[in-house]
Order: sequence, then C-alpha cells, then structure tokens
Amino acid sequence: MAHKRWHTAAAVAFWIAVWQLGATVANQKLLIPIPTPADTLTALWRLGGTGGFWLSVGASAGRICLGFAAAVLLGTVCAVASERWGLFRAASEPLLRLVRAVPVASVTILVFLWLPRERIPGFIAFLTVCPIVWSNVAGGIRSADRGLAEMARVFGMGRWDVLRKITLPEIRPYFTAAIATGLGFAWKSGVAAEIICRTNLSLGNMLWAGKSAVAYDEVFALTLVIVVWSVALESGARALLKGGRHDPV
Repeated sequence: MAHKRWHTAAAVAFWIAVWQLGATVANQKLLIPIPTPADTLTALWRLGGTGGFWLSVGASAGRICLGFAAAVLLGTVCAVASERWGLFRAASEPLLRLVRAVPVASVTILVFLWLPRERIPGFIAFLTVCPIVWSNVAGGIRSADRGLAEMARVFGMGRWDVLRKITLPEIRPYFTAAIATGLGFAWKSGVAAEIICRTNLSLGNMLWAGKSAVAYDEVFALTLVIVVWSVALESGARALLKGGRHDPV
C-alpha cells in the first residue's frame, strides 16, 4: 500500500513539473499566460479567504451529492425491478438509452423552462448517474451465481441469509464501480449545469465569472477544487464499500 502511494505521489509530481515547464515555455508567446502551479495555489489561497467561496463550495457539493444520492437509490431500485420483471425492462430500456444519448447541455437548457436554476444542477447530476447505477447493478444481478443461491436454500439457508451472504457480495463490485464512476460524472455534469444556468452560490458560476474576467488563475484554482472534491468523495465511497475484487466498466 505504501509502495503504491509513493508511485501515485511521484506520478502527480511528474505531471505538476510538466505543467510548470509547459506553462513557462508557452507563456513566452501567449498574450494571456497559462497559470502555473504557483499561480493556481496563490489564487486558491486568495479565494479561500472569502466567505462566498466556501458558501459556493458547500452549495455545489450539497446540490450534486443530493442528486447523486437520489440517482443511486432510484437506479438500484430500477435495476432490481428490471431484472425481476421482463415487462418493466422492455418498457424502460428505450428511456434509459434516450437519457444516455441526450447531451447534458441540451437537457440543462430544456429543464431550465420548468425547474428553478438552483435545482437544475442536482437534477442533471441525478439524470447522469442514474443510468450508470442502473446498468451496473443490473449487470451484477445477472452475473450472480443463481445455482449457488439455490443450493444454499436447499441446505436450509433463509432468503435473508442468501441475500446477505451470497447475492450482495457478488453484486458489490458492480455497485462499487457504479459509485466510483458516477461520482466523477455527477461533478462534471453538475458543475457544467451550474455554468450554463449561472446558478447563484456555485462553483460553476465562479468559473464563469473567472472566465469573463480573464482571471484564469482562479479558473484553474476552482477546477482544482472540483477535482479534489471528486477524488475525495470517490475515495471515501470506495473505502466504505471496499470488499469487491474487480470493478467492471
């Protein structure tokens, strides 16, 4: 574990050095310079001294996490229902394909007609993550060893014990993969919706303001915050759900 962490730290340090070198070389010819790592950290420190920044971070995290949680709940329920009832699966499959195919920007503009802008990022996060959870959990259910479960019942194991000791452990790797993948997509789509809708008290709105003011050091700093949030939540989710042996894509 320690060896792996050293490898990760070395890889991160390498790419930071590449960023620094690339920005230094490119900035000799650009009118608007690319922020260096030092510029980005300075901007982050400056933003961190304002109350609006922390309110925006908290508001964005709350909206996106709420939409993500709703997607996990409904996606899991729909996955179970689609594997339990063939009619439900046949009826819902076209809708699932449609949700996956429609671009986030198009959906954001459409729902802007009916939802308050403060609720749109959470809804977009929900709409993006729900199909991921649905398809992964359904795949886990299909891959579960039904013969093993039937044998356990023959030997007197109750339904609850079969579910807890056999079925759920087999589904867990698929569920963990859905959570890890879904968190990244939730942040990407949620912040994109905040930018399009100009949601008040949001990281997306701060990104738009930084771009409009040509304050690209702040844009980089805010992007770093989003990445750190996404990675931290994904790591936390994996730690809570650890036990799976493989992560299907």
